[in-house]
Amino acid sequence: EEKDSSWEDKLASKYYSSLYREFAVCDLKHYKSGNFALRWRTEEEVLSGAGETTCGNTRCVHHGPSGDYKASLTTLELPFTYSEHGETKSALVKAVLCKKCLDKMMWKRRKERSEKAGDSEERRSDDVAEDKRHKR
Repeated sequence: EEKDSSWEDKLASKYYSSLYREFAVCDLKHYKSGNFALRWRTEEEVLSGAGETTCGNTRCVHHGPSGDYKASLTTLELPFTYSEHGETKSALVKAVLCKKCLDKMMWKRRKERSEKAGDSEERRSDDVAEDKRHKR
């Protein structure tokens, strides 16, 4: 019987740790530089559903316990590198974000893509202008 309770305790512990580590919350304070911080959810956040049923950005007004507001939330899977007992580990974690915070998360990537598209657009127009000069 001790073995059964020991196995059950291990199973419960494994489930509990996965509950804490399935979803992460983030801080998008420095989103324009492409930097954001991820951390595991606290017990209070797990129990309230914050970061799973609400926006996972700690600075968002929709982060707290869900009330009447039901934002359209998007779940992302993000690589998360962290240190545990002096050992570097990495995991894919889920982050749930409202539309405004999702736009912040993707801001730098979209900006770089639009700049790259703008550069290639400029090059194309320069090439066309040069082709016209050579045809004369």
